[in-house]
Amino acid sequence: MRTRIGARVMAAAVVILLPLGAFAARAQQPPPALGESPAALVERARVAYVQGRYHDALATARRAAEIAPRSVPAQLARGGMAEFMGEFDEAAQAYAQAQALAPNDNATRYRMASFATRVGDYDRALRELDAILATQPKAAQLFFRWAPSVLQKALLKRSPALEQFVELQIDILMEKGDLAAARRLAQRHAIVESGRDYCAEANLKKHAKGSSDDLFKAFRLAALGQPDSADCIWWYGQWLTDEGYMRLGRLMVEEGTRVTSVAANKESGDRFVRIRLGGARPVSKRAESLFMIGKQRYLRDGDVDGAAQLFDESLRLSPAFARPYSYKARLALDDGDREAAVQWLRHGVEADPESWRTWHNLGRLLLAAERWDEAARALTRAVELFPDDVGGRLALARALYALGDWEGYRRHTEHAVGFARNFSGKDGVKEPADFFAKFQRWGPGATLPPTPDPRVILGWNQD
Repeated sequence: MRTRIGARVMAAAVVILLPLGAFAARAQQPPPALGESPAALVERARVAYVQGRYHDALATARRAAEIAPRSVPAQLARGGMAEFMGEFDEAAQAYAQAQALAPNDNATRYRMASFATRVGDYDRALRELDAILATQPKAAQLFFRWAPSVLQKALLKRSPALEQFVELQIDILMEKGDLAAARRLAQRHAIVESGRDYCAEANLKKHAKGSSDDLFKAFRLAALGQPDSADCIWWYGQWLTDEGYMRLGRLMVEEGTRVTSVAANKESGDRFVRIRLGGARPVSKRAESLFMIGKQRYLRDGDVDGAAQLFDESLRLSPAFARPYSYKARLALDDGDREAAVQWLRHGVEADPESWRTWHNLGRLLLAAERWDEAARALTRAVELFPDDVGGRLALARALYALGDWEGYRRHTEHAVGFARNFSGKDGVKEPADFFAKFQRWGPGATLPPTPDPRVILGWNQD
């Protein structure tokens, strides 16, 4: 009897999938004949997106919306591509037009929820998801909210669209800062299970150097399923920080710091927030999203002008956000203007005087210009902020070597090589270690020591 009732309720709950799957189903239909019809243009935009021709995709979606302003698919295509390219005002306008045309369309509601999350309007996102659920039969709603987790797990396994719906709800709650609600939802839908050591699984993936996506999923499950796993929650926050997720990274580091009972770890967590995540200068979600899209447009697409505009807008929204300054410096270097690059990094440390990475980048840039005194001052500040900065110490050692400060060179090289070997092995610092061994034996020479910048610790890379 129990199995039959469960099967009936599960069948009713599958109705939830219909609105979420409708858009995907339309995308899988055979493409219409090419031409200037809205449907054909939407299809051409989709094909251009799949092929990585993102500017063409946006232009084609705009054309579709222009010739058919009352077409919901055309407006959604325009909104989706504008959002992907960081044109948030245009995306908001397109989604609003689509929702005005079809206020009860659940595919549009879902897109609105996703977009609202990207720009930090978490309450709006949750309202849109609640509105989707409210359109379903009462039996489906009751099942979704209250059915035993064993039934929920089976349903989500059968229904990728419903699983995506639940995961989005959890992500919204986490970014909003309501970690308790996110954990309850994850338990209710059997995303996490009691008694499973998610933290140990995440650490195995970290030490095995698993893919970025695997690490994200593993540490996220640990944060959701093991509220007392301070170290794993902290590592999750540091991974997010490396990837550019400033808001959620900050929330996770702060949570791990709160949970830990070790005073030294609390101090480390507080320091990480201060020198990696802006301290008392938190970054807005919209600024974070614009920066990340700008970085993609620069690194993935080679779209220098588009990236520069998004970095500028990110800085307008959050002037103390240190990372865009480093990328503006990189753009200046691409143009061959080293002095402009130096100035952008100086603006960065003025905006956030405790941004370790900006001091690090400034010091290494000055080092490359052989401005030894200036490089030494910037790098000294970097290693004061983060004493375990291996690349920063090796760069500082080179500047001091060039200045004839042999004791300073010796001290910082020994610290960097010793820390790197103890933490991640000797391969990343082999050349500096070999150079230092020769220095120890024969004294200083005409050649300057090498300065690799190895990736040693999760959370201190990628910017």
